[in-house]
Amino acid sequence: MTLDPNDLRDAIRAQAKALGFAACGFARADAAPEAAERLDRWLESGAHGSMGWMEARRDQRARPQALWPDARSLIMLGMSYAPKEDPLRLAAAPGVGRISVYAQGSDYHDIVKKALKALARWLVDRAGGELKVFVDTAPVMEKPLAAAAGIGWQGKHSNLVSRDHGSWLFLGAIMTSLDLPPDPPHGDRCGSCDACQRACPTDAFPRPYVLDARRCVSYLTIEHKGPIPHDLRAGIGNRIYGCDDCLAV
Repeated sequence: MTLDPNDLRDAIRAQAKALGFAACGFARADAAPEAAERLDRWLESGAHGSMGWMEARRDQRARPQALWPDARSLIMLGMSYAPKEDPLRLAAAPGVGRISVYAQGSDYHDIVKKALKALARWLVDRAGGELKVFVDTAPVMEKPLAAAAGIGWQGKHSNLVSRDHGSWLFLGAIMTSLDLPPDPPHGDRCGSCDACQRACPTDAFPRPYVLDARRCVSYLTIEHKGPIPHDLRAGIGNRIYGCDDCLAV
């Protein structure tokens, strides 16, 4: 019996929720074509710093079907990691090191991938088809694709924002050969707010919606392998691994 695509989509949402996902949306595999142009401009400006892996597979990163030509639909998923306490509460405690919220628990790659694989197994048993799962370790632009799938929008800090979960979502993706009805993309709700821009301690946003990783505390304390530039050290303050300021505000 052929499953109705809309019924299958509803069933996927319910199963995703049962597996711990807080958000689930659907998009076509060719969604967010404008993201490729934004990626090219960002890379050409050098804003990725020493993250050569961002450029090495830029063609695959630009289009999901360049990574897997058989993909027809995307299932974009978000798992909440919202903190129980205010991440900014230690800002006035210079003697205490601050670690980004995402790094304070178990490795999110393991947690999200386990749930993605469980959902993938369920989907194959239910509807067949072929699929691949991704969580932050392959050239997939999860944020613009999640926006295309209606989960949220990319805010002025370039991260995904959800009206229900804020900026606290670990994102995962399932590419499938199944043809599933897409959700409408999420509109931008930032309006005139620039709180995330003003909160950045190292002025890492040259303009709204654009991040210069070379000035970002998360990049400098996690990805960057060399010495931290002297002019940015004071802004880092007591942050020793990552930064949540633009997310928290």
